[in-house]
Amino acid sequence: MTRDEAVAMIKLQLGFRTTGDSDIVTCLKLAQTNLEGAPVKPWFLLSENSYIDTTKDESRSVVPTDFLEEYEEAVLRYVPATLTDGEVDLVKDDYDVLRKNFFDSDTGTVETGPPEAYALVGSYFRIFPTPDDTYRLHLIYYKQDTVLSSNVENNWLEWVPKLIMGEAGKLYAGPLRDKQAMQIFGAWAAEGMALLNRQNMSRMQAGRNDQIGGSH
Repeated sequence: MTRDEAVAMIKLQLGFRTTGDSDIVTCLKLAQTNLEGAPVKPWFLLSENSYIDTTKDESRSVVPTDFLEEYEEAVLRYVPATLTDGEVDLVKDDYDVLRKNFFDSDTGTVETGPPEAYALVGSYFRIFPTPDDTYRLHLIYYKQDTVLSSNVENNWLEWVPKLIMGEAGKLYAGPLRDKQAMQIFGAWAAEGMALLNRQNMSRMQAGRNDQIGGSH
């Protein structure tokens, strides 16, 4: 479903309104922002394998511009130049803890060397020890979806259209004091969220061979 089709569907529930398209688009954008900021992230926002490079003598590595949140099952990894031993999982901890753990009392500064640990601070990964060269980091993360600034179908409209339309519809219908439309859009949002939860759970469990008491 494209953005303009979603706008038409929302207008249909508001008594076949013939105006308000731009305001509904604004509500769709806000609904997407709210949904992407929610604690539970949908599977379709996961990025492909992504890579960032550290800078010599700089502990900060900027997160991707579309970064929402780290993926709990894919920690930040250091990719050695030679993969004889494979990628190295980095330990995540608080920034202050890592500053103490990697403090070199002889020099009075943070130790330098290949990445071993990191903290997520604002828009940066803070790498420890401070990189003494350019190192490649591997990450998979939840990313922002395509914003509905044009008539496209993004992942929200493809996989859970009732969720984003329901949330946008509530935002639009509220100031109109349209109680019937609010109920309809509330039901859409609830149905869409239930579908999203089933999708997330299904993808989490598919192909797993969980056994009571562990593997045999």
